[in-house]
Amino acid sequence: MEEQATQTPVETGNEPQVFSMEQALQDAEARLEKTVQRGQIVTGTVVFVTNDGVMVDIGTRTEAIIPLNQLTEENLSEEELKNLLKPGDTVTAYVVRADLENGQIVLSKKRAEADQSWVKIQALYERGEPVVVQVKEKVKGGLVATLEGIRAFLPASQVDLKRAPELDEYVGQSFPVKIIELNRKKGRVILSRRVVLESELKAARARVLSSLKEGDIVEGQVVEVTDFGVFVALGGVDGLVHRSEITWGRFSHPREVVQKGQTVRAKVLSVDTERERVNLSMKALSEDPWLTVAERYPIGSRVTGKVVGLTQFGAFVEVEPGLEGLIHISELSWTKRPKHPSEVLQEGQVVEAQVLRIDPAERRLSLGLKQTQPDPWRSLPDRYPPGTPVKGKVTGITDFGVFVEIEPGIEGLIHISELAHERVEKPSELFKKGDELEAAILQIDPVEQRISLSRKRLLPPPVQALSSDEEGEGRKRREGKGAKRKSKGAPREGRARERDLDYGVAAAYTNYDPSVVAPSTTNVKLGDVFGDLLSQLALEEDKKEKAQ
Repeated sequence: MEEQATQTPVETGNEPQVFSMEQALQDAEARLEKTVQRGQIVTGTVVFVTNDGVMVDIGTRTEAIIPLNQLTEENLSEEELKNLLKPGDTVTAYVVRADLENGQIVLSKKRAEADQSWVKIQALYERGEPVVVQVKEKVKGGLVATLEGIRAFLPASQVDLKRAPELDEYVGQSFPVKIIELNRKKGRVILSRRVVLESELKAARARVLSSLKEGDIVEGQVVEVTDFGVFVALGGVDGLVHRSEITWGRFSHPREVVQKGQTVRAKVLSVDTERERVNLSMKALSEDPWLTVAERYPIGSRVTGKVVGLTQFGAFVEVEPGLEGLIHISELSWTKRPKHPSEVLQEGQVVEAQVLRIDPAERRLSLGLKQTQPDPWRSLPDRYPPGTPVKGKVTGITDFGVFVEIEPGIEGLIHISELAHERVEKPSELFKKGDELEAAILQIDPVEQRISLSRKRLLPPPVQALSSDEEGEGRKRREGKGAKRKSKGAPREGRARERDLDYGVAAAYTNYDPSVVAPSTTNVKLGDVFGDLLSQLALEEDKKEKAQ
């Protein structure tokens, strides 16, 4: 007897689908035999939604439930959670609990999603690929973002190339990051945006370095100003304009010339691709003022400039940016002899000077300040002919004489031999600074700026101890004996008196140096000595004759 199968029609679409009783029994047995274990990922169909959760048919004899709090990581209301799934939806979930004897199977949809996310995150971490994330909130020490539904931490030190002082502006932003640390057991995902930026910057730097060559004219923004120069951004690489290449002019600090954020043009001096360095020059785009200095400022012309520096040996004057001249301390005044230029000029003062010498090769420009004023030394010989008496104060005392100021800034020297008729060993014992002396002009040299004076020429002659008759007889004997000594090479008589009238012979000096004395001084002094000796000898002979 043939066994007849019982068929149950099931409508599927437009045509009914017929299941035999045998198939239904097999399906029921399969349900009874199918078991699930904790930790499995299962797929099922939503049957209905209750206040406790979502009931899901996963092919077991009992239906499983997904509690509402296991549906998603998002913070939603109960009503919103109920509307996430509807009957007939296919859902994948993680088996949290499987108690088939008591008919309890608890699933978690968000945990299954997290498991899938960890798999994807692991793959991204192993490949080292950047991924775009959105920052959700700011926390202590950094930011929190969501990566494949998993909370990830972005430390403050990894947000940008430089540590950002404020992180609030990054909340809500989306940008690429790279996973730098992953620990699934601890649920730790550490991200870095700085690594991505550094990689992009390195690629951009390589492109820029390969495109730059010596002599190129570039334009960029000043990103940093330091003591030694200026850094200019060139789209991925920063070029350095050393302080010596900023301008031809003088400055104390580069920020006096350029400011951070300013757009500048410069010329490429060199490119070092290995060290990733680019040297630039801003002043190379302007003409070197020393190339045409001789044409624009010929010798003898007058220039106006600002005092930009004072040294022990002179003052530097900026004629124009990049062109400076030196006024030597000896060229500051006709009459003053300053120990330091600050006694005559001040830094920042605008002065007029005369061009004295030009050396473009050595980049030197010599200027004179006193040449712009009348030279008082040229008129001195006319105003003070030899023999003119003058008065002045003692300004200096040396072993070889005394300096006397006859006009403001103009000094003359009374040599030690011209201080008095008698021999002076130490001028400092007879005179002191500030004493007023009267002297006669012996000689004036306006070229060397020297004045020779004599004090003894204005003093009365020394008093003789003999009477007039004895003096007359002594004079006759001295004349006779002087004539005999003349044949033996002795100086002729009367040299001392002639010396008193000879204003043209003076004790010369060179730069007030006591070790340098002109030959004329030696001759005069020797004449004085021999004259005095002859006089003394004659007097002694007269005394002997009278005694006889």
